[in-house]
Amino acid sequence: MKEQHPTKEQNPQVDSRLSRFICDMPKVELHLHMEGSIPAETLLGFIQRKGTEPSIRSVEDLNARLTYTDFSHFIEVWTWKNTFIQDEKDFKVIARDVLTDLSRQNVKYVESFFAPGDYRRMGLSIPRIIKYVIQGKEKAEAETGIRCNLIIDFVRDHGPEIGMQRLEEATPYLDKGLIGVGIGGSEQLFPPEPYEELYREARKRGFRLTAHAGEVAGTESMWGAIKALDVERIGHGVRAKEDPELVEYLKQHQIPLEMCPISNVKTGVCESIKKHPIREYFDEGLMVTVNADDPAMFNSSLTGDYLALAGDLDFTQEEIKRLTTNSIDASFLSNAEKAAMYSAFRKEWAQWETRHR
Repeated sequence: MKEQHPTKEQNPQVDSRLSRFICDMPKVELHLHMEGSIPAETLLGFIQRKGTEPSIRSVEDLNARLTYTDFSHFIEVWTWKNTFIQDEKDFKVIARDVLTDLSRQNVKYVESFFAPGDYRRMGLSIPRIIKYVIQGKEKAEAETGIRCNLIIDFVRDHGPEIGMQRLEEATPYLDKGLIGVGIGGSEQLFPPEPYEELYREARKRGFRLTAHAGEVAGTESMWGAIKALDVERIGHGVRAKEDPELVEYLKQHQIPLEMCPISNVKTGVCESIKKHPIREYFDEGLMVTVNADDPAMFNSSLTGDYLALAGDLDFTQEEIKRLTTNSIDASFLSNAEKAAMYSAFRKEWAQWETRHR
């Protein structure tokens, strides 16, 4: 395996050997929004094509625009960014470029959200978007060896009735690249309970289930996702610690939390990495995974998240490995696929140790 050393991944608090291991190690990404991961060069091309933002002439200009005062401001900038996606075929480019970029971090497997419903008001066809996302991800898989399954984000702001329409449009693509459903969006305004029937129907059809909860809303949002939606995983779950009973429930049932530390700091959900609860949850035995969420929106990466945990929360190499295998465990892969991935990761770790004795 070629060693991975992304130049922007630097953390002076991390021992050089551990830093090298984190950059090189095989990774799994379970909470990634395709549209929030568009490489800056690709998004800049879309912006320049539309020609409505003369002040954005470089990647540096774009990164300056991608800064946020709070979560609501982040959603505002997210919506602005979406206006530069003008054709269904753009999603083939997006999927290929996002996954190619991830492969450079030695990410082996991805379960990525995408939200085609956000583009209906722009006149784009949801089935065509789904088709082109699948084509793009298949092209990246063929070119780089990375694997990806897709999760359609119904976006809770659109309501459960629209969600049911999206489910109908998505169902023909189940097991053809599409594997699951989720709800992102304005969690603080739209609780999970109204989506119970939608999730019940999605499960009946064979979709795997996750939901954003406990990011900007409190523990009642997480309980709703568990009890009403019967989710298999929870996106974020930062605020679980506000309810000891919930923490114990998550521990006993090993419900995976798709945690996104850098994202939570960038959007103001957490004050700093040092105050992020992932260390506490990990030590208490909760099933936590590490994910980048919207790395292009934060000028970050999955590698950067792991480096931050090592530098600010003292995760050791063995603990980093455990976080990685948690992601395999929490994935929607079959048991046979998980076993094969465990074996491949252990082999790659052993080869790395041999090279770095």
